[in-house]
Amino acid sequence: MTIQPHIPYEAYRAAPGINVSSLKELRRSPLHYRHRLSHPMTSDALTLGTAAHVATLEPERYAQAVSVWDRKTDTGRAAPRTGKAWDAFVAESSGRTVLTTDEDETARAIAAAVRGNPVAARYLSTGLPEVSMQWERDGQTLKGRVDWLTVIDGVDVIVGLKTTRDCRPREFGVQSHRLGYHLQWAYYHDGFRAITGRVPQMVEIVVESAAPYAVAVYTIPEPVINLGREEYEEALTLLRHCETSGQWPGPVEHETDLALPIWAYGAADEITIGDAEE
Repeated sequence: MTIQPHIPYEAYRAAPGINVSSLKELRRSPLHYRHRLSHPMTSDALTLGTAAHVATLEPERYAQAVSVWDRKTDTGRAAPRTGKAWDAFVAESSGRTVLTTDEDETARAIAAAVRGNPVAARYLSTGLPEVSMQWERDGQTLKGRVDWLTVIDGVDVIVGLKTTRDCRPREFGVQSHRLGYHLQWAYYHDGFRAITGRVPQMVEIVVESAAPYAVAVYTIPEPVINLGREEYEEALTLLRHCETSGQWPGPVEHETDLALPIWAYGAADEITIGDAEE
């Protein structure tokens, strides 16, 4: 069982262990979990989130970690991210995160907003970024990579950083449950405790991905950790069963009646949250 800072992401990803990002796919189905293992999720939001993490938590590494696509067409508009020129640029970037000029500006603005927020800055004034953990649980090897690890007033604090469209408590709370952030908080909390014997405080810094880049800092209370623990333990049990049986069912195994959402029958409007980011 180990905690190691400064491990390159590629080395962390290659290390044995179940990570919570793929494990959360089991909330949808074992079939989706197995697919995600060989097909990592990609999106513009994830690309921006990765760049914002580096700009905020490792600013000294930002220039070496990203490549900015700043080419323009004859009309002065941004050149499309397709074709031979784009493919050559990606190849020349040698694994660096490729951003447009707008994404680069946004990542830098996010970092400035977070670092300029006095509540967030208190947690980021000292500590280590991108800390890898590996531990054992009931014969299963688990792993995680926390955004930031620090000590405040003698207490270990695991700090996360997420971008979002809306950082208000109600909206981010809905997003957190829908995307399984509570599983992640519990997973990292329990992993750190398993390795060190100490109970960490969990904190999430949330920053909006568009101007004015509002920042919120949330402490994660025990009931949220407990719910996340229940769900990730259920997922680990299901994963063990699937591995033993060799069966990886989808979300709907048998013919079943279709049910419309409750609001279709005139109930109160359902909460709608836009596409989330991380």
